Amino acid sequence: MKAVRIGKCRCYECGGEKFLLVNRNGIFSICSKCGFNEWEWTWGDSVDYLYYLADRYGVKADELLNALEVVRWT
Repeated sequence: MKAVRIGKCRCYECGGEKFLLVNRNGIFSICSKCGFNEWEWTWGDSVDYLYYLADRYGVKADELLNALEVVRWT
């Protein structure tokens, strides 16, 4: 399964760096320091939340939408 790693922000659990992992199942956040991960968004959820995630992880909304498009059909 293809996945795209995008963005970064501070982990609330340990202060490390989190990133978004986009795959066919949706979007997950993962901390590269402590390993904490959680589901953030999946198909059918609010599109508005994608804009929140883009802002939180310091990426343009178009980049996040393009990542979803790439993994959706592969």
